[in-house]
Amino acid sequence: MDLFGLIKNAGAKIFDSFSDKEKREQAVEKHITDLGIEGAEGVSVQISEKGEATVSGENITAEQKDKILVAVGNISGVTAVIDKLTPATEATESAEKANFYTVQPGDSLSGIAAKVYGNANGYMKIFEANKPMLSHPDKIYPGQVLIIPEN
Repeated sequence: MDLFGLIKNAGAKIFDSFSDKEKREQAVEKHITDLGIEGAEGVSVQISEKGEATVSGENITAEQKDKILVAVGNISGVTAVIDKLTPATEATESAEKANFYTVQPGDSLSGIAAKVYGNANGYMKIFEANKPMLSHPDKIYPGQVLIIPEN
């Protein structure tokens, strides 16, 4: 079980209007399904009073797992993501641990690529790893957590 700490007020504002806990959880589940992440339809999310989102589900790939965790973590009001996802057997054996990066003020994908890869041209690799959470390479915001694939 992993725990990712996050900035509470950064991210998509999908459940600010819901005070009911069950509706908030349903909104998060709908959000990750609407993003089109494969495997998200079998995921359940519980949100604590502190804003911690516990994400559960089975038989997903390591890539799907990373995208689901980042998508949930990039929701305004979520302070931490507790990973209780169980990947498919073949994914556990071959999966590399993903690296994550929290966007800082003034960052761009090319700037992040230059920091982590030593080459700004690697920005498309980061963009592709974060689809469908990112719709355009220029649309990132401070506090957002991105998946950084191996170079």
